Amino acid sequence: MHTKPKSPLSSWTTLATGAVAVALLLDAALSLNGFVSEQAALFPNAAASLADMAASLLPSGIALAGFASGIVLALAGFMLPMHRFYRSREARLVQERERLAAQNAKLAQQAASDGLLGIANRREFERVLKLEWRRAARERQPLSLLMIDIDCFKRFNDSYGHQAGDTCLRGVADVLRAAAARPGDMVARYGGEEMAVLMPHTSLEGAVRMAERIHAMLAERALPFAASPVAERVTVSIGVSSMLPVRNANRSALVKQADEGLYAAKESGRNRTATVPNLRLISQEEEPRAWTHRAQGI
Repeated sequence: MHTKPKSPLSSWTTLATGAVAVALLLDAALSLNGFVSEQAALFPNAAASLADMAASLLPSGIALAGFASGIVLALAGFMLPMHRFYRSREARLVQERERLAAQNAKLAQQAASDGLLGIANRREFERVLKLEWRRAARERQPLSLLMIDIDCFKRFNDSYGHQAGDTCLRGVADVLRAAAARPGDMVARYGGEEMAVLMPHTSLEGAVRMAERIHAMLAERALPFAASPVAERVTVSIGVSSMLPVRNANRSALVKQADEGLYAAKESGRNRTATVPNLRLISQEEEPRAWTHRAQGI
């Protein structure tokens, strides 16, 4: 059966009447439930009369749906700003957390590095040595160490001053960083003018080749040192050690062996590399041997 379409004016009238009824019903419902006092209602008199008129004009189902829709709209009007507020607050908290994480990472890096040279400091070296020793023992891989000392550094400071001495230290550190560029290699300041290069998964032969590379790169850099008894440039002596870490062995043996090699290089005329082979591993229970051999810049 063909039905006659409703005119646009009739549709708009119905929608307008429904909207007014929903607004007044919501106002009346809020007043009735105590959310808004009768004195604070928007249209206390008109709300009652127009609500009656809306009820007579509209079917009860439409009025109920309009009432429910009005409540939903009111809740949406309240919740959306709150949602935007909490989203904005959450975004600010995330940004602040990221800023603090970056700041903490920067502080941790500063705490682990030498302020003058920009390489790892002694404390960081000890921490990484402990981790690499355990990993090498677990993976049955060699761990090598270079102990490096600038020859006659005290005389360099006496001749050029401490500011030039700091520049010399930075130049040597730059050479070590450039030479030990493999992932996992670590360059650290061990103390004073003494530096270290820790090399995981490196045999004694590989460590000696690294030491030779450092000598060659430092010679090419040619940092001037006219008062040196070794050469007219800055030179270094290097002690090399390499071990296959085992259980119940003390990692300090690796450092002591490299340090004894450094002493041997200095005793042999400086500007060279030396190793001390066949040094037995020291157990955790054994008292360290008494040894003193560091040259104080002479």
